[in-house]
Amino acid sequence: MSNELNAVLQKELDRINKEEQRNDRPYFDISFIKQYSGLYLLMCFLFILTMGLLIYSDSFGTIEYIVCCAIFAVCNFFFFFHVNPSYQVKDIDRGAWRNCYTGDWYMEVHVEEAFIQSLLAGNVLTEIEKNTLKSQYEKKGHLYFADIYRLRTR
Repeated sequence: MSNELNAVLQKELDRINKEEQRNDRPYFDISFIKQYSGLYLLMCFLFILTMGLLIYSDSFGTIEYIVCCAIFAVCNFFFFFHVNPSYQVKDIDRGAWRNCYTGDWYMEVHVEEAFIQSLLAGNVLTEIEKNTLKSQYEKKGHLYFADIYRLRTR
């Protein structure tokens, strides 16, 4: 019966993933530079300063210049990409890389009222679970995916 609830939750999460275009793929995105332009300019300034030091010093040669430029290019590569990880039922209450990246989404993303009503009207939950869900919803005015998931895991 828990698998049936997980399947219903995953179906709702799949709808949200599609709506928010969450598909675990990296996308080219320069929003980091727009959002933290001062930090990015400071990083570029420090790179130029480091290259100046390497050129000025007699101890460093062409290989050091190339390595420094390669490190700068690799670091910049990560600033230009963004991953929008998908929500998965299996990640609820578990330490997953997606949760590290998105935070504890299952305690931040509200479940839509229509989905709650469909659970209450359906036969996936027992009457005790429905009553628990109703009382939680009435107390808080909203529910998280973790609230529904934890009905069966407690």
